[in-house]
Amino acid sequence: MNIEKVNALLRLAQKGRMLEIGATAAAVSIKRKRAALILIAIDASEKIKRELELECRRYNIPLYIFSNKTELGKICGRESVAVITVSDRNLARGIKENLL
Repeated sequence: MNIEKVNALLRLAQKGRMLEIGATAAAVSIKRKRAALILIAIDASEKIKRELELECRRYNIPLYIFSNKTELGKICGRESVAVITVSDRNLARGIKENLL
């Protein structure tokens, strides 16, 4: 796992407006088939994790538990973020490769 590379790709996606932030935005993106990858913070609520996991399974979207809310927030320029949705397929592939 190359965390620095993942963070760099997430920052690139943020600058390119290819990220959506929050659980509600993630659920909408999944249903509209815009989501290419979902990242959930380790310290996100169990309810959010459970609901998004079900939706990701239903729509065949990769979901990873990654970092914590504070670190995800730094990437997005916020205090804390529980869920990040990547909408660009190429960036999502690069992130997945570096998470494994």
